Amino acid sequence: MNDPSGYENWTAYLMALLAGLIYAGGAIAGKKALELGRGQVRTVILSNLILSVCFIPHFFLSPGWPTLKEWITGSGLGAIFLLAQALLFRALRAGDASMVSPLMGIKSILVAFFIVILGFSHQPLSTDTWIAAGLTAVAVGLIGWPAKNSGRASAKGILLALASAAAFSLLDSMVPHFSHQTDPVRMLFCIFGSLGFLTLILLPWKEEPIFSRGNPGDNWAWRSGLLIAVQAVLMSTAIACYRVPTEVNVVYSSRGLWTLLFVAWLGSRLGLTEGSLTPWVKARRLAGCILLGICILLIA
Repeated sequence: MNDPSGYENWTAYLMALLAGLIYAGGAIAGKKALELGRGQVRTVILSNLILSVCFIPHFFLSPGWPTLKEWITGSGLGAIFLLAQALLFRALRAGDASMVSPLMGIKSILVAFFIVILGFSHQPLSTDTWIAAGLTAVAVGLIGWPAKNSGRASAKGILLALASAAAFSLLDSMVPHFSHQTDPVRMLFCIFGSLGFLTLILLPWKEEPIFSRGNPGDNWAWRSGLLIAVQAVLMSTAIACYRVPTEVNVVYSSRGLWTLLFVAWLGSRLGLTEGSLTPWVKARRLAGCILLGICILLIA
């Protein structure tokens, strides 16, 4: 499990690939919910609560009760997750999503950076892994960087997005280290169990009742929350149980490709608000998709 080139890590890569696919569906559902007037804070609270419920079975799948140390560590990691989400939503409020989302592509680079800086790496990262991490950031930028005159540039939004990517990267670099000091399944329960309680901090800022179902957008919010929770279970398991977080994040970056395909296929059917793309933007995004495929092949 420590050999990044070992066949046993294919399980982690396949989980990350599936997580990226499911995330794309969750993102499309979330976008539809927001366009129908559902609030961002309410949506993230609902998603986190569903996510916490999904990890309840982990308590019964792990031997023994969580220790005080495990709860403290899990709560700290859960707080980082919540902080990363809060920064991301603040970034989306300060700038356009088409500008903020591509900046999250640096996450794969930052994970590798934190692993080395924090001394969590048991062996040097391969050259292919570093190349794949760097190319992933370039690919995501090609796919999602805003078209000319498509939205406002915001230094605040850019800084908040970079801060969110850094927080998520720090989390992904720490989870494998701490989960392998104890039972990984039990640690995941502590992380996401505490996340459910920590998310309650956001309640004063919710835009509508958390569990309401009276608006058409509510059904989309629930769909988004369920899909995002399922992909989070897959990603967190891949990161916690296999010590290849950088490689897993590179594969997970395929979510950009899946999202583009889903928008092209389902966007008009769902009535999503999408602006027309110029041939240059289409070509640029196609180049980014091809580059993502190369990144995945580099670590395969």
